[in-house]
Order: sequence, then C-alpha cells, then structure tokens
Amino acid sequence: MAISPVDARALLREMVSIPSVHPEADSAGTVRGEEAMAGWMAEHLRSLGAEVSQQLLAPGRPTVLGVFEPARPARATVVFAPHLDTVGVGGMVVPPFALTARAGRLYGRGACDTKGPTAALLAAIAKWTRTPASRRNDVRWIVAATAGEEQGSLGAAALVASGFRADFAIALEPTALRVVHAAKGILRVWIEVPGKAAHGATPERGDNAVFRALPLITALRDEIAPALAARRDPVLGGCSLNLGVVEGGGELNLVPARCRVGLDIRLHPGFPAADILALLRATLTRLAPRARLSIHREGPAFVTPRTDPWAKRLRAAGSGWAVARWFCDANIFAGQGGIPAVAFGPGDIAQAHTKDEYIGTQDLTDGTDAFLRFLSAGQVVAK
Repeated sequence: MAISPVDARALLREMVSIPSVHPEADSAGTVRGEEAMAGWMAEHLRSLGAEVSQQLLAPGRPTVLGVFEPARPARATVVFAPHLDTVGVGGMVVPPFALTARAGRLYGRGACDTKGPTAALLAAIAKWTRTPASRRNDVRWIVAATAGEEQGSLGAAALVASGFRADFAIALEPTALRVVHAAKGILRVWIEVPGKAAHGATPERGDNAVFRALPLITALRDEIAPALAARRDPVLGGCSLNLGVVEGGGELNLVPARCRVGLDIRLHPGFPAADILALLRATLTRLAPRARLSIHREGPAFVTPRTDPWAKRLRAAGSGWAVARWFCDANIFAGQGGIPAVAFGPGDIAQAHTKDEYIGTQDLTDGTDAFLRFLSAGQVVAK
C-alpha cells in the first residue's frame, strides 16, 4: 500500500530501509546503496511535482536535484540540501535498516543524520503544496540530495563546481531546529619525517626518525597550537590544532626510518588554510627540513550573518541560533560556492553516527511543522 506523502514517520521508515552507506565506511554488515536511495528520492520528488535531474559524482553515486518552479515568476531560489549517504553500521546495537520504535524514539542508521530531517522536509513540502500559500509562491524551491557528504561533502563540492547557484542554502542536519549560521573549516595534514634504519644494537649507524620529529612535535604543542588559538574570530573563536597520530618504528631492535604525524586543524575565515600551511611549512624548514607535508582533507569555514533575511525567516520558524563544531554541506555552499548557507533540522547531533542512532518521534513532528512554517511564511523575503 502506498504511504501518505505527509506522513514523516512512514517516509522515514522507507528511507531507513534503503541502505546508503558511503563507500569508505566499514564493511561489517554494510550494504552500499547511494544509487538506490537516489532512485527513491527522485521518484518521490517527482510525485510531489518537482522537475528532477541527477548529477553523477561517480558511477552509482548520483546527486538528485528536484526543482519546484513557482506558478509566478521566480524572484529567488532557495535550496534544501539533505544528503543521501550515511556512515557505516559496524557495532550497531539496533537493526540498522529497519526503523524501530521504542519509548518515543525511532531507531535506525540515518534516522538522525540525516534521513529524519529529510523525512520532515518531504512531509512539509507535501503539506505545503496543498495550501493556498503554494499558489501565491514566487520562490524556486530546490531539493538537492547530495552524495558523499560523509566523505567530505564531495557531492556538494561537485555541485557548486558545476556552477550551481542559489540565494540561500539549508543543509539538512540534526540541529534541534536551531539555525547553525557558522562553523569552522577543516585542514587535516600528514607530515612524514624521514630517517635511516639501522640495528637497535648500533643506533649510531642510523638516523632515528622519531628523534628527528620530536622538535617538530614540541613546536606544534608550544608554538603552533597557541598561535592558532590566539587568532580569534568574533563568532567562531580561535582556531585549534589536534595532534591525532604519531607513528614511528615497528620493532624494538630497529632504528625507525620514518615517523608520521597527523594533524586535525579547525580554522575560521580570518585564518585560512593557506596561511596555516605557510606557518607549518616555515616550521618544517626550521626544525625538520627533510620532512614532507601532504594535505589529507581541506574544507572552508563559513559565517552567514544573522541579519541575512532568509536566515531570519528560518530562525522565525525554528528554535534559535547556533554555531557548530562539525563540518557539513553548508560549509561548501557558503565557503566554496559563495551561497549564504546554514544548517538546520530536527534531532540531536549527539545521536548522529552512534551505535543506537535515533530521532525522537516528537522531534520529527516538530521538524515537519518548522519546515512548513518556513515554506509558508509569505512571498520572497526583501533583500
């Protein structure tokens, strides 16, 4: 029997039942299927009246675009950006691909991040299309369901690189219906410090790479990290540096020929990645001149002013303002695409990626109501 398009819980049940784990996730019980999720999304958006197209990130990994053209000439374009993929399911203690209701909670992989917020949006759109407000509308609404968000927002990055433009973008994430208008960017790097192997009984014949790395590691703690923290943004605060990995050696009786250091740096618009990389390279030149630095991942920070009219309209439909410590597609739309963007949706980010991922049943209802208020709040906002 066909489900009601205004029933967010039924929509969520269908979405959770479609495995859409991204390709780099764990293999324990995982069935990858972004393409299947994209197919469901495309069909559902068409049933709501959208013009649907797809942009291929990679074979089997489409981003789905559903465009709702207004009956009147469009004076603005607003994009809702859920993502199709989820993290892996290894270690989960609830059925990952069967929505399970228990004590006011709905469990399953993606229930919180971000199929729950997506179900709330789709139910709201279905309700909105049945109201007089939809017939007075002069906004082009787009649902851009991206592939590869959990891999560094690959789908969103490809979308903005293709020339996609909008007046405002809402990345669907579990924000407890608060408007996340700012988030730090990411710079993750590897530094390899070379040495020379030798027998542990004759260390003087080698060049210990771990010892070579020690001055650099000390400088990261005592010089670089404080310098990053001191450069503060009025909204996002200081940058941060985490020394997440130190790898060197393998046998007690061998001199290490290599030491590898991994850094996770969170940055803001006032201290961009290029400046931080220049600081790191200058430190390498001084303390470890033979070391090699490579970028593992880079993504921009963003700050969308609270005075943005679309952000204010969403705030009026939601529950307040917030700043995030995590990265999402909003960083890409704003930081790379130049599109004012925020993150928004029902649910608690603390439940994302967990072994018992869930969204509250009431949160799902509240999210549907919030999206409906946003869609129905009059015509295009004044710029």
